[in-house]
Amino acid sequence: MKKAIIAFLSVILPAVSCVNYEHTNGEQPVARVHNTYLYPSDLTGILPQKYTRTDSIRIVEGYIRKWVKTQLMLNKAEINLTQTDLEEIRRQLEHTRASLTIYKYEQEMMRQKMDTTVTAEEIRQYYDDHSENFILDQNIVKVTYIKIPDGAPNLERVRTWYRSEDKEDQNALESYCYQYASKFDHFDDDWIAFRGILNQLPGEISNEELFLRYNTSIEMRDSSYHYFVAIRDYQLAGSEAPVEFVDKRIRNIILNKRKVTFIRELENSVYNEGLTRNEFEIFTP
Repeated sequence: MKKAIIAFLSVILPAVSCVNYEHTNGEQPVARVHNTYLYPSDLTGILPQKYTRTDSIRIVEGYIRKWVKTQLMLNKAEINLTQTDLEEIRRQLEHTRASLTIYKYEQEMMRQKMDTTVTAEEIRQYYDDHSENFILDQNIVKVTYIKIPDGAPNLERVRTWYRSEDKEDQNALESYCYQYASKFDHFDDDWIAFRGILNQLPGEISNEELFLRYNTSIEMRDSSYHYFVAIRDYQLAGSEAPVEFVDKRIRNIILNKRKVTFIRELENSVYNEGLTRNEFEIFTP
């Protein structure tokens, strides 16, 4: 990348070298707008990882042209805007700079000093104390989902195995599915949205709640596949969510509360340190 920029600058620098610019950084500028200069070091990083010589020249030329236009517009704006406008911009910039700097410092302090471990006991305690805040807005299930191509052998055995809780039947099903199934998923025994499973089936179930109350399996087919779903457990919309279903959400809530507390304590610590060291004064009218 540096070689490409140097090659381009070797073309344009002779055009400006006849003018004797004196700069403390020792670089020959590549462009100037009034008293603002663009230097070769400012061009570092503008080229993509892969480029041709023609591409590099085009990109650098475009960058310089854009820089010139920006500086001209900035100069024109500073001339024509009122002092009130410019002062408001300055205040906004200072506020943004201060906010970003403080935010960066807070993040670094949290990275160094804040405990980010959330135990299962803490999650359970928070859930028990606030379970009314975790009401399901959808039906959720624990299932085994199987998708087998039409024409696969021994489908009758699959119909027996996938409903069974017998360990040998489950092992036989797993062995069969690894050989013949297009998809075989326990979803790590996690709770998942029932609607998400239904979206992977060719048919429709109009009343999810009624179906879940009275069925423990689903079997459907289309022209290409057979679909089997064993429903091992379910929770209906409107009931309290299982803690396992909301544990990540609770973990984030706990961590966010810690962050708020940490930042408040950090602010108080910095304030008290400044007070002890007489680093500030508050002047009253």
